[in-house]
Amino acid sequence: MIRRILIAEDNDSVAAALEPLLQRKGLRTERARDGVEAMSRIAAAPPDVLLLDLKMPKLHGIELLKKLRQSPRTKTLPVVVMTGVYREERHAKAAQALGITAYLEKPFKISELLEAIGRALPDRTGLMSAPQTLDQHLLKAFKSRFSGQLIFKTDTGDKTLALLNGTPTSLRPGFAHLDFGDYLRRKSLVSDEEYSYYAAEGDFRPETLVKMGCLEYPDLLQEKLEYLTGELIMAFRLGPLTAVAQPCQVPAACQGLALNLPQLLYKGFVKTQGNAIGKHLLEENLNHYAGLTKNYYNYINFFQLSEEETLILRRMDGSSTLLECLQWKTDRLPLVQTLHALEMLRFSTAPFAQAAEPGFPLRTLFNSLAEDTVQLNEEPLESFADLISEASQQTSIPLAAVKAPPVEPEPDSEGETIRQTLRSLKGKNYYQIFGLDPGKFSFDLLKKHYFEFTRQYGPDTMMRLSGVEASMVQDILSTVTTAYNTLSDVVKKERYDELLGADKVGLGQAGDDRFQAQVQAQSGKVFLEMGEWENAEKALQDACNIETGNGDYLAHLAWAIYRNPKNAHSQAVLEKARQMLNSALTLERTADGFAFKGWMLLEAGKETLAEGEFNKALKLDARSMMARKGLRQIIEQREQQKKGLFRRMFG
Repeated sequence: MIRRILIAEDNDSVAAALEPLLQRKGLRTERARDGVEAMSRIAAAPPDVLLLDLKMPKLHGIELLKKLRQSPRTKTLPVVVMTGVYREERHAKAAQALGITAYLEKPFKISELLEAIGRALPDRTGLMSAPQTLDQHLLKAFKSRFSGQLIFKTDTGDKTLALLNGTPTSLRPGFAHLDFGDYLRRKSLVSDEEYSYYAAEGDFRPETLVKMGCLEYPDLLQEKLEYLTGELIMAFRLGPLTAVAQPCQVPAACQGLALNLPQLLYKGFVKTQGNAIGKHLLEENLNHYAGLTKNYYNYINFFQLSEEETLILRRMDGSSTLLECLQWKTDRLPLVQTLHALEMLRFSTAPFAQAAEPGFPLRTLFNSLAEDTVQLNEEPLESFADLISEASQQTSIPLAAVKAPPVEPEPDSEGETIRQTLRSLKGKNYYQIFGLDPGKFSFDLLKKHYFEFTRQYGPDTMMRLSGVEASMVQDILSTVTTAYNTLSDVVKKERYDELLGADKVGLGQAGDDRFQAQVQAQSGKVFLEMGEWENAEKALQDACNIETGNGDYLAHLAWAIYRNPKNAHSQAVLEKARQMLNSALTLERTADGFAFKGWMLLEAGKETLAEGEFNKALKLDARSMMARKGLRQIIEQREQQKKGLFRRMFG
């Protein structure tokens, strides 16, 4: 049975990217460009899942969602929300009160969207994922507390991994053994006759082995954990795997014997010395400041670390670069990759405050990171996340329960106030929006004025209005939120201040466009680091469209196109990427651009030309990790060639 997905999205480029992706997954897609059209299509024939953008013309997404929940026919229609405007947690919670399946903020990962649709499909049959390494599959399941089966597609057949609340509980067949019983048989703990009974009459149930007297129950549990750990660690070497997720409902109180997944990930990375993503992560962040996040406390006690590794953690307080934390030794990739994968570690181009204290009683840290060795009382940097709880306390009104204020405004007076506010924002820079003086800037004043806006034009106001006035409130909130997010982030604020000093910056003017181009370019570079090629290409294309003469943006766009696996067999696209990179270097000579060109030449077998490009990159930036890595590879290749020559001459 083919499932229908209705995409309610007014942005043609977003819809155009989603439709072929979903169609390749065997889903039938339909498109609605505004809220009224979406309502009409749903009324004619409800889809299996609705992908809904909130900021829709003609009928706002929230209004559409409320109408759907009022009808018995669509009361339980699965809805996945996609939004690039309503990024606050209170908006997500309010939408969840209207029974949505997932709340995705743009830009989101394709894997997140597919997972959300898989959860929303009525028959819960699941979707085949894009190829990912095993650690990525396990991390996704662990973070979403997935319960059910992941069926991995391999050259030797399907492998079914069962998970409970995000952690593996059983695997059959294994990657190295037929199953758990075969693993015990090879260890001479089970005979051939006992294995035959276990696999047939016992239906592969582990307790059968206890019943036959092969193992005592505590020994059985220990062997099962060792079998699961060994099989999954071995699969770390297999490269990207596709998987079909088959979720199932599990009672909240259900708790089974499961693996220590944080330690499993670490062991897997140690066994394989990380993967390409981890190596790229290390190279790109060696000179960035490293610090532990609040999430660090959720998982650190699950690890068994050496004294040297514990010392590395002590140095990760946000005041030292990753290279300094590692004491200039780069052989700790598995530790860095594990911490980053579990969101226990973050990087920044500038020093930042270390993790806050955990939000739960903490008796001790088993890895000797005692509180008296790390100062935990520093005030964290101001950030948008710090204000969510404060905002929710001041305006914690669910969208589904919004009521008009007790005093009704005079006819048209509220609408006129909204129009005046919107007009007053035109032409103002971000400081002027909040009535702040850049020379006397204060985070406290920024918060105070921001909350004045959100109280006046919060969800209750938006829900009370309709039509043009509701749209104007959306524009006000979008403008104010963008300004606040910029000024409350230390790095973004510094860049914005530079722009203010160079050019006149006001809403809708050239300086704002330049800043937005920088934001898009930075997002694209982050996506490049993560290997999210499609998202990287889109963000960098937006940056190039805004600032057409920027060689750095164009160089990174060319690299995103060149590295995208879907383009690997298209010589026309690869040649286009090479020409684009040459154009970028004509516009602006950058270290990254020359490093990209060096790798393109090296992969084409032109070592001498590649070496020249890598040297150009290092002249511009002696710390260019991509260029250094390229030169190392050239040296290694030449050494291998010399050894081969000597073997032929003297062998």
